[in-house]
Amino acid sequence: MMSPLAKGLFHRAIDMSGSYVYNASLESAEEDNLEFLRRTGCKNAICLRGLHIAQVLQAIPWQQYPAWAGNELTDLPVKGVFLGPVAVIDNYVLKAPPFETWEKGGDGTYNNVPFVVGTTEQETDFSPPYENISKWTWGDYLWIVTKKLTPFGEALTNQALRMYNSSAPCPTSDRCPERLFTTMVSDMRATCPRNDLAKRAAGALKSPVYRYLVTYTPSKQANASSWLPFPGRFAFHLLDSLAFFRGLEMVLGTLLPADISFQEMITKYFVHFAKEGRMPDEWPEFPSSIALLDKNISFVTSYSRERCDLWEENGFYSYAWIN
Repeated sequence: MMSPLAKGLFHRAIDMSGSYVYNASLESAEEDNLEFLRRTGCKNAICLRGLHIAQVLQAIPWQQYPAWAGNELTDLPVKGVFLGPVAVIDNYVLKAPPFETWEKGGDGTYNNVPFVVGTTEQETDFSPPYENISKWTWGDYLWIVTKKLTPFGEALTNQALRMYNSSAPCPTSDRCPERLFTTMVSDMRATCPRNDLAKRAAGALKSPVYRYLVTYTPSKQANASSWLPFPGRFAFHLLDSLAFFRGLEMVLGTLLPADISFQEMITKYFVHFAKEGRMPDEWPEFPSSIALLDKNISFVTSYSRERCDLWEENGFYSYAWIN
């Protein structure tokens, strides 16, 4: 969408749970790649081309910086620790970071097409960082959040625990600490930053911009598989795309009426958008409204504004999803 080379290749865009951080130069990425080169032991391109696939995989810095495995992206951040970029501003496909391109404007510098920005409420329930999270007590939740956020300051930690506390609504009778923790991390890493992204898009594009948040809790936990690493119970990452492509049965098994209603609702609106280049009249453009996608659709003027303000004002958008 941001590359002038893609002009005319598509006419609508639905961005499901994408990245917010996208500003690395080719020079910085090349510097990061030196760690991979060091681990291969190669000194030239001939050596690199001769490596076996197993040698390539072993040389990739999955865990240490630039940490391309990205495991930290589903956890509260470690202060001052960031992931290295994979996608870069190469001055060919992309001339400048997306936000800078939108701000400067100019015909042909980006693709001005109708745009939908989406996230799910518990994105990180797709692959949470703690194997026992489904068995957490509220004491476990309090301990983990306090431990992870205290380096950012006691005042911030207390504010976060006040905004994300055990009295928060929970649609199930169990796994509620898991739901609140994955909501907190998802707000910080994905949903709140992408509210900002959608706001920037709405200010730059002449085409309509829409924003949605999936709040649907499936009728049962997902079945873990080779591509769904955790039996997520709530509105996990991929839930929207699975529903749109009629894939809920693959992860949930037999669908209950509520699951079917959710799947049909998403399909109805996204197909209309694909055909018409706009949502039906009942779905207002952003920033006047955010659509909440559950068994049925509803609309709010903002989502968790106080929570998002907390993360933005304390610099947490720099820890938003990348790659």
